[in-house]
Amino acid sequence: MGEITNLYRGFQTVVPSKIRKKLNLDLDYILEWTISENNKVEVEFRKKTDFLDLVAMVSNEKKDSLNSNEKNNTIKTHQNKDKIKSKRKKRIGDKNDFH
Repeated sequence: MGEITNLYRGFQTVVPSKIRKKLNLDLDYILEWTISENNKVEVEFRKKTDFLDLVAMVSNEKKDSLNSNEKNNTIKTHQNKDKIKSKRKKRIGDKNDFH
C-alpha cells in the first residue's frame, strides 16, 4: 500500500518523508500532476528549471557546453537585472511603507 496524506486548507498536501528520502527530494523540485485516460492520478517530481537551463534551451546548447566566460557573463546579466528589480521594489515600497 502507498503512503497516505491529508488535504489541508487551500487543497495543500505533504509529500511523505519516506518518499522524499527515497527520491532525494529537496525544495528544488516541483510536482507535475496528470490524470490518465482511466482517471488514475500520477505525480512526477522534476527539478525546477534554472536560468542557465533556460539560456541553454534558447541557444540550443547544453548548459555544460557554455564556456566559463559565457556562464559568468550570463550570470552577471541575470544578477544585474535582479538588482535593478530589487531597487525598483524598494523605491515602490518606500512610497507605500505604512509601518
